Amino acid sequence: MTVAQLHNLINGQLLYNQHRSLFYMREGSVLLGPSTEMTYWLTQRSSELILMLQSLKRQHTYNAFVTDVAAKILSQFVNTNQYLHFHTDHARELTELYDRLFTRIEKLFQKKSIDRAILDLLLQQHYGHLRDFLTRTNGREMFAKYAECEYTFWIPCEEYTPELQANLLGLDIARLQEPVLDVGCGSEARLVTYLRACGIEAYGTDRLAETEGCVTRGDWLETTFGESAWGTIISHMAFSNHFIHHHLKADGNIHEYARKYMELLRAIRPGGSFIYSPCLPFMEELLDARMGYQVEYIQSSEGYRATKITRVHS
Repeated sequence: MTVAQLHNLINGQLLYNQHRSLFYMREGSVLLGPSTEMTYWLTQRSSELILMLQSLKRQHTYNAFVTDVAAKILSQFVNTNQYLHFHTDHARELTELYDRLFTRIEKLFQKKSIDRAILDLLLQQHYGHLRDFLTRTNGREMFAKYAECEYTFWIPCEEYTPELQANLLGLDIARLQEPVLDVGCGSEARLVTYLRACGIEAYGTDRLAETEGCVTRGDWLETTFGESAWGTIISHMAFSNHFIHHHLKADGNIHEYARKYMELLRAIRPGGSFIYSPCLPFMEELLDARMGYQVEYIQSSEGYRATKITRVHS
């Protein structure tokens, strides 16, 4: 087995199960399972697979391999449901979970062939660990409906056109205070690219973006935005959308979002603005000029409303 074959094997396995729910059970078992190719390698050529894992360890690339597998799993979770949230320590925890899985494979499957029942048992235990991980990190309420159907429903992160975002947020390009930060800019950072093409000093951050030039990969709850660091902060269907989700969710992370919201307000320079949608009336009603903020609402031609909070003074 080559390294390329191992990565293709993992990618094929992820693709095989990507639309099935970890929480839907039939006769006590989840309906996920090994792909035909994975079954073949584990039952017929397990010794070659073991040798490849051992080779990665000798070459000191095993940790990077397991970390990459965990990152792919997290990405698959988030692409299925954008409201799933994972901290850096959660990523480390998932990496450790997959390290334990590969270690068990290495110990159990030393033979040239193994019993299919053993493989099924191992994977069912692994899927149980994944369910525990998801409920521990995101709460049980989130996954109640996933237990009702064999297939997952899709709650995606959309990539809107930059012109639509600018219109819905009521951005006056000529008067935007710089620098501009797009929080939750999307993997393609379309609005950031658009603003920079207009001569605006703009940056973006998103958990799905690749760090490149003016865009960084980052979780907004773990990012420090600084004091009076930005002329304008924008966020379309991103931060405030997730804030509302946690506000309505019985076991939501409301307090951490509230603290981060206030940090974003402090990150605006005097005269600058935080422009976002959807609106957050339960937070906006707490702000007034005495606190140093002016709240106004932007109504677009499509009947869409966004919030603009201007920092009146420091």
